[in-house]
Amino acid sequence: MSFLQQSRQPAADSRTRQPSRGATQTRQGPSPVQVFAQLMGDLVRLIPWGKLALGGTVALLAGLTPWVLSTGVTSMDRQFNQVTIQGELNRLDPAHLEASLEPWMGRSYFATDLNGIKEWVERQPWVQSAAISRQWPGTLTVEVIEQHPVAYWNEQSLLNREGQVFAPMDTTPAGPIPALSGPQAKAGEVLQRARQFADKLAPHDLRLAGMALESRGAWTLQLDNGITLALGRDRVEERFDRFLSVYSSHLGAVAAAVKGVDARYDNGVSVQWRETETVASRGDQTW
Repeated sequence: MSFLQQSRQPAADSRTRQPSRGATQTRQGPSPVQVFAQLMGDLVRLIPWGKLALGGTVALLAGLTPWVLSTGVTSMDRQFNQVTIQGELNRLDPAHLEASLEPWMGRSYFATDLNGIKEWVERQPWVQSAAISRQWPGTLTVEVIEQHPVAYWNEQSLLNREGQVFAPMDTTPAGPIPALSGPQAKAGEVLQRARQFADKLAPHDLRLAGMALESRGAWTLQLDNGITLALGRDRVEERFDRFLSVYSSHLGAVAAAVKGVDARYDNGVSVQWRETETVASRGDQTW
């Protein structure tokens, strides 16, 4: 019997043992595929799709803009066929200036370099400065500021109001203006001094006809009544004022007989007469 009992026991043990109530059960975690899918979902939700769409649109437009502009400009481009000259012109010949711009006629309205035209115009005689512009559909507009000469300079050139030297081939259109001379680098200084002298001469009914600054620094004036005035290098203003005083008190009445005045003295002036030379005055003498 005991043998039989022992032979039955393995059958009973082969059954699957059920866990007892209340025991803890072990759960299996998500698979690698599930983890990857969840991460991809989170990533997709984090992408700013609206901004990406806007950025793509901007990039597309940026790429198309040069093409659109190029196509538009090409279709609208014309050729220059007319020149308009503007400005108050007294000595410059507008027809001559317009003729000098003939090489630019027939060129592209948009592609033509206006700076090149400006440089060309400002190299022309009697042009101080120029402004160049386009006027649709094919007009080249040139606005000119003309040189305004105030003095001849070293016989062959002219000075404008800013003391700048310019040299047209023909200086005669400048008219009757003072003739100044001096070292080339001193043009502005000479013009400034000439203006100062002219202002002081005016109350005495005198005008400055010419003035020279020598290389050693001496000043000599030529008045419109034919009198030459030597001032030298030193105390120029003082000597000039002394001449005006003597002219007002003594020389004005006999100016037609005076050839020259030398004011390079400490206390007086020396007068050279047209008929006879010499008569001088110093200190407490007549002049």
